[in-house]
Parts: sequence; structure tokens; C-alpha cells
Amino acid sequence: MAISFSLKNNLSAWCLLLGMAVATVSCSKNDDVNEVNNPPATDTAATYLNQAYGTDAQQTMDIYLPPGRSRAATHCLIFIHGGAWTFGDKSEFTNTIDSLRRLNTPYACFNINYRLAAVGKNQYPAAEDDVQSALDYISKNSERFGVSASWILLGTSAGAHLSVLQAYKYNNGNIKGVVSLYGVYDLTKLFDQTETAVQVILTNVMGGIPAVKPQAYHDASPVNYVTPQSVPVLVMYGTQDPIAPPAQATGFIEKLKAQGVTYEQVSYPSEHGIPPAYAADAWTKIFAFINKYSTGK
Repeated sequence: MAISFSLKNNLSAWCLLLGMAVATVSCSKNDDVNEVNNPPATDTAATYLNQAYGTDAQQTMDIYLPPGRSRAATHCLIFIHGGAWTFGDKSEFTNTIDSLRRLNTPYACFNINYRLAAVGKNQYPAAEDDVQSALDYISKNSERFGVSASWILLGTSAGAHLSVLQAYKYNNGNIKGVVSLYGVYDLTKLFDQTETAVQVILTNVMGGIPAVKPQAYHDASPVNYVTPQSVPVLVMYGTQDPIAPPAQATGFIEKLKAQGVTYEQVSYPSEHGIPPAYAADAWTKIFAFINKYSTGK
């Protein structure tokens, strides 16, 4: 279940798009809305692909409901893909979720797309708002889906940033923990710590550099929302990562320590992404964390 991040190879290519029109990615619905509104009996598995949670073509999610589910025992894994807030797709996690289903894990899985930033379009806080809207959709439909209101958010790269931001800035009690894989936590500091290509992307995503948009950078930084009530988090990072520098993770961990927040940290001698040689170890640790905190007890 290794996840391959192509972010580093895509950054330079994305920068070439500045000043060019970016085509909107459209998602076709593979399932009838009436079906998702009338899911089968809870002893039957159900899959709904590209289910809309908003009006934009990118505001979709894939929903995987396990057989034998119940409101009391079927907790939710919510996946948020990476891609520097500007590219990527929920398909990043499709193989991971398929592997989980073959193993008959008891979780319901929700795999989210969100609006991607383009040149002067879908800038902050579009992606943040979309994640919140997607979670609202899941919450409103949890009884109909036959699943509990206990969630673990799992994100990679930009998706990790969005996961932690959502859990620490807006948590309504449903989010019980966060798995943050190679994420960033302080966008103001990131601007000076990361590569030039990432600075260019940040400038577009945020609508300016930190000196021009200080409040936006502050508001988009999960580190500013750490409190003693923050939920447990697994922070995984690469010690040689030039995109999400290790200082992002270590600085965030220091804030967690200072506030007495439960956390686990895992680092690998890697750049931006889980190295294949460590994939088995990484996923063992990830699901040990999920199994431990998914109930919120």
C-alpha cells in the first residue's frame, strides 16, 4: 500500500502554467444519486464513486461502506489527497482503500476531491472550505450510511495540511485523530524554508507572499490552532525533504509538546514521500494509530 508522491517532479511543470489558462477537471458521476440516497441494507457492502457534495465539478468524493456496518461500531477514515493544493486527485488513495477492503477492515472510507488552485482561481480558503463541506456532507448522512460519527482524517502533503487544519481549527467533536504524511504546518515559515517552486505555488494559492497576506498565512497554518484539547496526531516526515522541510514537522511537534497534545512521530531518511523500503513499516504504524484512536477513547 505504498503511496508514491510525484509532487517534486510536478512542481516545476506547474510553475510553467502561471500566466496560462488552466482547464477545469471534470468528474463524471458513476453512480446514480438515487442509489446513494437509498443505500442497501447494512449487511451489504456499497460503493459510490464521484458523489457530489457541492456544485463544482471537483467537489466530489468516493464512498466505500463495508458490510456488517453499524452506527455504533463502523468508524470512518477520511482520505485527503496531496498535490501542492494545485493538482492531484483522490485516485491517489484508490489502491490503498482497495487493499483495506480486501483485508475486510471494519472502516467506512470516504475519499475526497476538492477544488484545486489555478492561476487566480480557487485560492485560499477554497480547499479548506471544501474539506469542511465534505465533512458536513458525511456528518449529515452518517445515519443513512449506517456509520458512526467518529472519524480519522488521513492526508498526504497538501492533504495532510488540510487534514490537520480541519481537525485543529474546526473540529466539532467527530474527528478523533489525524494522520499527517509529509505535511506542512506553518505556511509563513514554510515560505522561507522551502524551494523556489513551492514559493511560487504558495504565492498563487494564498493570493500573495506572506508580507502581503500575513493574516491569510496565519489563518491557513495549523500550528496556530494547537490547544490542549487538540486531537491526537501522527506526524510522519522525511529528514531530507526539501518541499516540506523537517523543520515544519519538528516545529509543529514542539508546539504539540508545549500544549500537552498526544502525538506520535515517525521520520524516515527520505525526501517527499514514504520510501518504498519503509512502506510496510510506515503503514503498520499508520494503522496502529488509526486502530488506537478511531473510537476517541
